Amino acid sequence: MNEFASTLPEGAKVAIEALTSGIFVYEYLDGKRIEVHLAHPVYVKPFAKKHVKTDKVDARVLAQLLRMDYLPESYVPGEDIRDLRTIVRHRASFVRLRTSIKNKVHALLAIEGVQPPKVSDLFGRKGMVFLKEVELQEARRTALDVYLEVRGILGKKINEVEVVLREKAEVTEEAMGLMSIVGIGFHNALLALSELGEIERFNKPKSFVSYAGFAPKVEQSRDYTRYGHINKHSNGFLRWALIQSTRAAVHSATPNRFQRIYNRLKARRDEKVAIVATARHMAESVYWVLTKKESYKE
Repeated sequence: MNEFASTLPEGAKVAIEALTSGIFVYEYLDGKRIEVHLAHPVYVKPFAKKHVKTDKVDARVLAQLLRMDYLPESYVPGEDIRDLRTIVRHRASFVRLRTSIKNKVHALLAIEGVQPPKVSDLFGRKGMVFLKEVELQEARRTALDVYLEVRGILGKKINEVEVVLREKAEVTEEAMGLMSIVGIGFHNALLALSELGEIERFNKPKSFVSYAGFAPKVEQSRDYTRYGHINKHSNGFLRWALIQSTRAAVHSATPNRFQRIYNRLKARRDEKVAIVATARHMAESVYWVLTKKESYKE
């Protein structure tokens, strides 16, 4: 990397795809005060030659787009936001792994026809006593023990990350505003803020909803408009945070607007579809809270 940077003439501009390795290159070159642009991989594709995917072709396409000032760029937040994003994504990944482990435990019990005890949390104190003692076929019992051990390790690591998060993360007015929305807690507020960066990037709610992954694909011609499935070319972590927050709001003891929306949708759609559709409304609420700089009002 040092060798590459040293060959660049003064005033050079560099364009790279916004892939995982691209972030390292961006930060390195940016630290060297070299002008670097992150190309959005989804929006660059239409400019590339069909069915051809080589570094040489990609480099030429990126260079040409940059030269013509047509390069579709990915948003790059400041260093502080990138650091916060790293920590909250780290925690979110652990939480997702832990949820996956819980689902596997439920699946093991279902395979053996075991009915869990009626407790508020199967992985709470009483539930864990049951899980450690329940009799299963030998291989499944071994698998269950491993799942419980891994879940315990993940729980400890999540707690460690949360300590770092509370030390490093400043609870800003924006975070407090998001936490005024029923269902959005401390961690998801910080995750949402670190992922969206600056709300001013979005000039209307529809743009933010699309970025969060809750807008359907639209195909239009002179004669018709067709709405397809939800657009998945979005920010996956932001989408996950809003879906988790929507679930929390729907199951909240406090009556709220999201419960009413969800119950109305659930009457004619399945649970997952209803949650995602309700999350779209939460995304709009997030947009307005941050744009108006005021607390959420029902």
